[in-house]
Amino acid sequence: MAFMVFRRKGVFVIHELAITGEVLKIVLKYAEENQASRVVSINLQAGELRDLTEEWLQRYFDYLSRETIAEGAEIVLKKVPLSLRCAACTGLFHADIRRDDLQCPACGGLENELVGGNEFLIESIGVI
Repeated sequence: MAFMVFRRKGVFVIHELAITGEVLKIVLKYAEENQASRVVSINLQAGELRDLTEEWLQRYFDYLSRETIAEGAEIVLKKVPLSLRCAACTGLFHADIRRDDLQCPACGGLENELVGGNEFLIESIGVI
């Protein structure tokens, strides 16, 4: 089995492949346990730090799921913003990782704890 490696914004796009393979395993197991005849949708939730794109997840899923009951299933990706808690004032805020701005907007503090934005979950699997 050969895979093409694509470039996206100067970065090679391949980490979606490994993640998609694991998602497919879980989806097929769930479908089997629930005696499903077909998987129609997979709703995913991923933090911004995961740097996943719905387009590439879907492309890899389409490739990997060929000739399975998950073939043709739609992937829906909900992005979770990067959330930080300031160590100085305990305020919660969303940070923009594209701007590399991790400063607390309330007090200007730079020491922060990661609260959200690194998760990856399968929220739901639609089967018939």
